Amino acid sequence: MVARAEGILRLLIVDNSLTDAEAVINTLRSAGHAVRAAREDRPAELEQLLATQTWDLMICREGVPSLSPIDVVSLMHRLGKDLPCIIVVNDKDSEEQFYDCGAQDIVVFGDNRRLQFAANRELKNLYIRRLGRRNERALRESEKRSRALLESSRDAVAYMHEGMHIYVNQAYLNLFGYEEPEDVDGLPMLDLISADDHHKFKAVFRDFAEQSESAPVTVVANCVRADGTSFNAKIEFSHARVEGEDCTQVVIRDDASFSVDDSQLKLLRDHDLLTGLYNRKRFVDELEKTAFQAAEGNGDAELLYLVLDDFQAIKEQVGLGTSDVIIKSVADLLRKTLKEGETLGRYGDQVFTIIIPSHDDNVVDGRANAYLKAIDDYVSHANGKTIDLHCSIGISRISENQASVESVLENADKACTKAQRAGGNQIARHQAQLESEQSGAQTSEQWQKRLTKALQENKFLLHFQPIVSLHGDEQEFYEVLLRLELIEGRMTPAEEFIQHAHGLKMMADIDKWVIRTAIETLSEHRHQFPRTRFFIKLSEQSLHAAEFVDWLVATLDAHKLNANAVIFEVSETIALDNLDQAREVIGKLKQNGCEFGLEHFGSGVDFSNSLNTLDVDYVKINGAFVENMAHDSENQAAVKAIIEMTKQAGKRCIAEFVSDANSLALLWRLGVDYAQGYYIHEPSEKLDYDFEDDDL
Repeated sequence: MVARAEGILRLLIVDNSLTDAEAVINTLRSAGHAVRAAREDRPAELEQLLATQTWDLMICREGVPSLSPIDVVSLMHRLGKDLPCIIVVNDKDSEEQFYDCGAQDIVVFGDNRRLQFAANRELKNLYIRRLGRRNERALRESEKRSRALLESSRDAVAYMHEGMHIYVNQAYLNLFGYEEPEDVDGLPMLDLISADDHHKFKAVFRDFAEQSESAPVTVVANCVRADGTSFNAKIEFSHARVEGEDCTQVVIRDDASFSVDDSQLKLLRDHDLLTGLYNRKRFVDELEKTAFQAAEGNGDAELLYLVLDDFQAIKEQVGLGTSDVIIKSVADLLRKTLKEGETLGRYGDQVFTIIIPSHDDNVVDGRANAYLKAIDDYVSHANGKTIDLHCSIGISRISENQASVESVLENADKACTKAQRAGGNQIARHQAQLESEQSGAQTSEQWQKRLTKALQENKFLLHFQPIVSLHGDEQEFYEVLLRLELIEGRMTPAEEFIQHAHGLKMMADIDKWVIRTAIETLSEHRHQFPRTRFFIKLSEQSLHAAEFVDWLVATLDAHKLNANAVIFEVSETIALDNLDQAREVIGKLKQNGCEFGLEHFGSGVDFSNSLNTLDVDYVKINGAFVENMAHDSENQAAVKAIIEMTKQAGKRCIAEFVSDANSLALLWRLGVDYAQGYYIHEPSEKLDYDFEDDDL
C-alpha cells in the first residue's frame, strides 16, 4: 500500500462553492499531483463518503452551513480515519478558532504556495504512517507465523535464558503435564530432570553454553512430569536469539508420544471445547484479517464485546457444572442470532466477541440489540433455581487508524465496562469523537464554561479506589479520584479534562472542590469506620496558592476532622519542577498533622534524589512500571529498585495500576507495602471495600 494509488491523489473537499473547490484542485494539480476529487457540503453524504471510500487528503472550507471544520474533524475521529485535514479560512483573523480542533494545518484561501507546501508535507507524513502500519502488520504476521509453527509442532519446544524457561509451546506443556505456560514460566529446566540425571544434564549443558557458536548438542535423560511420573527423552540444545537476547532453544522428543490426525489437531486448536465456537486465538486471527482489510481501504467493520452480567455470582449460585451448561446454551443462542458474514467467538469465560462487517453505526447498533435481546429473553431453570440472564455489550470500530487488534479489543472492553457500570443489560459504544472533542476539539472558552458550570452545579463526582496492605501496617486507605459528569450520564476521567483546567488556571478551584467534598464524605464515613483515610491529589497551582494551607486547616476544623485522616500527594515531576513551593507546602501540611506522598515515583531523571530532597511519608511507584510487570523484566528491575530505595529511606511504598494476579504475587514477593489497581478493586462511588476480609 502506498500513499496514493498509482500516483493519484484522492482528494475530498468540503466546500459549498464549486468555483472555489476547482481553484483548490487546480492549485494541487499545478504542484504535480494527479487529483481525483469529490466535493461535498452535506453531513450525511460526507459521512458516507468517509466511511465507504479511501482518501488521501481533506480540504475543509470555513463557512460551510451545517459542516463546520470542528464538526468535520470530529466526524473523522469518530470514524477512526487517518486522514490529514487542512482547513481553508477566509482571512488571517479566522485562524485562531481552529488551532485546537485537531486539523493538520490552517491556510488562508488564495495562499496557493502555502497550500501546496502543507499538502505535500501531509501526504509525505501519511505515506510514512501507512508504511509504518503495513510494516507493523507484516512483522506481526511474521511473528504469528513463527509462533504458529512452534505451537503446531509435534515436538516439544522451549526457549531458556540462564537455565530458566521463557517460552514453551503446547506440545511441551502436554509432554510434561502442565496446563498453562505460566506454570513453567521462570521454572529452571533442571526441575524437570530426574535427580539421577542432574549431573549428566548439567555437564552437557555447561559445555554447550560455554561455546556460543557450537552446533546443536543432544543428551538423553530421564524427565519428570508434573504428576511425578517420569519418561526417557532425547533433549537437543541449540543457540538462538529471542527479542535480541541470547538464549537456548530446547527440543525434547519422547519416543512414546503418539500422533494425532492433523485435521483433528486443527479443530482442537481453533475451537473452544465447551461451545464449539472459535476460541480466543482463532478469533483474534479473524479480527486481524478484518483489521487488515480495513487498513487496505476495503471497508470498515465493528466489534461487539459481549459480557454476561453478574456471571460470577451465577456460577457461585449454581455451581461450575451447571454454569458450563448455561455458557453452552448462550453460545447456541448467539449462533442462532448470527447473520451471514458475521464472526462469533468465545473470548473468555463469560465473554463473547462478534465481528460485524459493516461501517454503518445504525446497522451495527441493530445487530447489537438483536444479540442483547437474545440473551435478555433467555431464562434457565437450573437445580430448581430460575436464572435470568442479561449481558452488556461494548462496540468499537475496526478502521485504518487502529494500530493493532489489541486497541480494538481494548476499546470494546472499555465500552462494555461503561455499560456494566451504568447498570448492565445495555449497549455502549466507544466514542472516539467525544474523547477527541474533550482532548482538543473544544475551544478554551467552551471548556471554561463547562468546568465553571461543573463547579457551580456540582457536576463533578468523586470515585474511590481502595489501597490494600501487603506488608505495611493494616490501614483503610482510599485514593480519591475525580470524574466529570457529562450529558447522557457519561463519566469522564480526570485525565481527559485536567489539561484544559490547568491551562485555564482553574485547578486550584477544582482542588478545593475535591478536598471540600472529600472531607465532607470522610468526616461522615469515619463515624462508623474511624480508621478510614483518604489520599487526595494536589495540583501545581495549589502549591503556588498562598492561602491554600490556611484554607485547608480551616476546612478540616469546620468538619472536626483530624488532619491525620488525609494524605495529600503530588506527582514527582511537579514537586521537583516546583521544589521550593513543594517543600513549603509539605512542611506546613505535616506541621498541621497531615501526611504527604509522591505519586508517579520513578518518572524523574534522577528519582533517587527525590527522597533526599522531599520529606514525604509515602511513595507511589509509577504505574507504567507496575502494569503487567510480570511479563517485563526491565519493569520488574525498576520496581524492585524503587522498593529497596524507599525501605532504605524509611518510607512506605505503594504500587499502583496492579492489573493481574501475577503482578500482585510478584509485588508481594518483592516486599511492597501497599497495592492499588483494577485487579484488586475498580474505582467506585461507594466506600464499601471490606478491608477486614482482605485475603490478598
